Amino acid sequence: MHPRPRTILFVCTEDWFFHSHFLPLLRAARRGGDDARLVLVTNVRDKRKKLERLGVEVIACDFARGSMHPLSVWRSVRRLHGIIRRLQPDIVHFIALKPILTAALGRMSVRAAVFHVTGLGTLAESNSARAKLLRGVLFRLLGGHVRRQRCALLFENPDDAYYLRQYGLPVEAEITILGGAGVDPERFMPLPDPGDDGIRVAFVGRLIATKGVDVLVKAMAEPMIRERGVELDIHGEVDPGNPGAYARERIEAWANLPYVHWHGFTEDIPAVWRRAAICVVPTRTREGMPRAMLEAAACARPLVVTDVPGCRHFVREGVEGFIVPPEDPRALAGAILKLAEDRDLRERMGRAARARLMEGFTEEKIIETVGEVYRRLSRS
Repeated sequence: MHPRPRTILFVCTEDWFFHSHFLPLLRAARRGGDDARLVLVTNVRDKRKKLERLGVEVIACDFARGSMHPLSVWRSVRRLHGIIRRLQPDIVHFIALKPILTAALGRMSVRAAVFHVTGLGTLAESNSARAKLLRGVLFRLLGGHVRRQRCALLFENPDDAYYLRQYGLPVEAEITILGGAGVDPERFMPLPDPGDDGIRVAFVGRLIATKGVDVLVKAMAEPMIRERGVELDIHGEVDPGNPGAYARERIEAWANLPYVHWHGFTEDIPAVWRRAAICVVPTRTREGMPRAMLEAAACARPLVVTDVPGCRHFVREGVEGFIVPPEDPRALAGAILKLAEDRDLRERMGRAARARLMEGFTEEKIIETVGEVYRRLSRS
């Protein structure tokens, strides 16, 4: 009788998020010729068929986005418990904070777990009484769950690991820092600077308040930027399911400004950087490791980012770009202007950004690192 193939169960709130960011995990699971059974539990939107063609079994689970309502969490816990009991997976890979906290709240005991922290978001940043209470309870609960569970923790920046240690994450926990979701440098090749005529900056990402697009639009209205004639390309779509989403009317009002161009969802990211000379990541709050930033770096674009976890882990001030305070349109405009007026500086920082990416932020590096984590968990 042949032994059954190893089963790896991924838990991710959205099928599109898994498809856009985490396909390298499938290759990590299959490293070494392992005929692993790969299963994804997720909110099913429009990526089921694409994932199934990649050999992934997709199981629907309703994760209410942006909600930690007890009834919603209980439903998710109950559904996950049933799936885990039925499949008896060898490894459960929980991706992002909500699935991780769902596992902790449900005290889910599995053979081996990977807790993949892609960012701590507003739960870690907000100063509201509710947020303080929730993080005090949930993050400490997570620390206790890690002590009881055979597991590995993946973080996309060291700041997030340090933050959770303050809430009881055990010092002996196995922690690995990943280079984000990784980028394929053969797909995102270095591109020549578009030149000094008609300088364009670009934002690529979800149109939600935490991303700080409104701050960027204010920066573009600064007289120093308007005198230089710099224009802004916004690439992202309205996300009505996210509680922090910008209203369509607000985005359309930005697009009516003569120097702002809203392109909606854009699949051809290299085409963005053929037109735009500067990548701006104006996020207000903590990031894991912004994929849009890594893609721009792969295309040899200089970066203007805010001083938040994730962004500052990749960008070094004056090397790959500039780091400015969050929610400071004038500082953002000043950094953009420095790059807009100096092509040599853009090209030098763009080359440095590409080199930085190659140091440990590629898909191949992620596959190698996660594959080793899976092997260690399987052996122990």
